[in-house]
Amino acid sequence: MELTKDWAAKYLPARPKNANKGTFGKALVVAGSENYPGAAYLTCAACYRVGAGLVTLATEPSVKVIVSRKLPEVTFISFKEIFEDLVEYDVLLLGPGLGQKTQAIRLTEQLLKEQLPKTVIDGDGLNILSKTNKFFSSKIGEWWEKLGNKVILTPHLGEMARLTGLTVKRIQSDRINVAQYYAKKWNKIVVLKGANTIIASPTGLLALSPFANPALSTAGTGDVLAGIITGMLAQGLKPFDAASVGVFIHGLAGEQLRKKFGSAGALASDLLPLLPQVIKKLQ
Repeated sequence: MELTKDWAAKYLPARPKNANKGTFGKALVVAGSENYPGAAYLTCAACYRVGAGLVTLATEPSVKVIVSRKLPEVTFISFKEIFEDLVEYDVLLLGPGLGQKTQAIRLTEQLLKEQLPKTVIDGDGLNILSKTNKFFSSKIGEWWEKLGNKVILTPHLGEMARLTGLTVKRIQSDRINVAQYYAKKWNKIVVLKGANTIIASPTGLLALSPFANPALSTAGTGDVLAGIITGMLAQGLKPFDAASVGVFIHGLAGEQLRKKFGSAGALASDLLPLLPQVIKKLQ
């Protein structure tokens, strides 16, 4: 199906008047590194902007300083504290800007051994998974067998190529079938990003974004999308619905951005204040 405003409006999370921050979910974001602090900021900000109740960031100390100055609403924990508090969170986002150094690899390996909440894996989380045989010191088996079925993977074409071993050209030539095949094989929701983003489920559900927008072809827009989807999951949407609504809101905000700036020159952070405006128009 092609996503529409009417469809997305039906699946927006409810916002009861007697709610508190716990009503709208607690999200744990594991993101950012010395070279990519902005990814952590963009994901956390997007998660809040679509309605999540509480966003906690696990990151490096240098990233904590940067993000806390730009987004004081975020709370923080260390990487070590993740495993003490994991059960307290409704959703986990792993990977944006995390890097692929030893600490990130070991952290990902350890998380694969845990009972995870609903999870979104993006960016370097995907890159690390694609190199499990090279990176991980122990034999953990196929990575998708270690993750539950309430997992959303959000690869762009390059990340999908690394995960599957296919060429970018091969994937681009048959995007729908590739997304469907690997969603079923991995038993995960696959959000194959790009012009007319595809959302595929293991059970055969398929959604297609109506948006193909060059204004979104800039660094950081994928981090914003990961945060949006995480925020939707935190508020109780099912994984396929959260991914589909998230993709639609992201695309609709991108259309507003293009009207304002044109097809070039907008920043990923320009999307952030547009997100609640888009949601308001859908309600």
